[in-house]
Amino acid sequence: MDRDQDIGEIERELALLRARHASYARAAVIMKVMARVLIALAAVAALAFAVKLFLSDTLYGVFFVSAVVIFGGAAIWLVGLLGLRWIDFVSQSPRGIYNPYFFTPDIDPDRRARSDAELIEWQIADRERQLAELRTGAHGR
Repeated sequence: MDRDQDIGEIERELALLRARHASYARAAVIMKVMARVLIALAAVAALAFAVKLFLSDTLYGVFFVSAVVIFGGAAIWLVGLLGLRWIDFVSQSPRGIYNPYFFTPDIDPDRRARSDAELIEWQIADRERQLAELRTGAHGR
């Protein structure tokens, strides 16, 4: 009976964790769409401005286009270097004293969760492992 209660509790925790992760995933999709729309609008505006500059002065137009290419490429490279996913942008961990690692700074930064979504993914994997162990233990007897 105790094992059945543990299984039920873990299944409830899993349902809550999956629902929370799904809400982060939905927010990440919305953020991704909004970012793409804003980037497209900024590209159209930059193109219109570049055409205006090329018509008034070719040298200013070349300078503007090269600056946009350099800074745009640097921004894309930086985001790729960080290795963040959209869901990580949406579910950033709190900063300062509210950071979960504030009072344990000795934990290796590579072993820390990048965001709340990644921490939830780790918790889901842990609960699924516990649930599998309890179920195999129940059938093994």
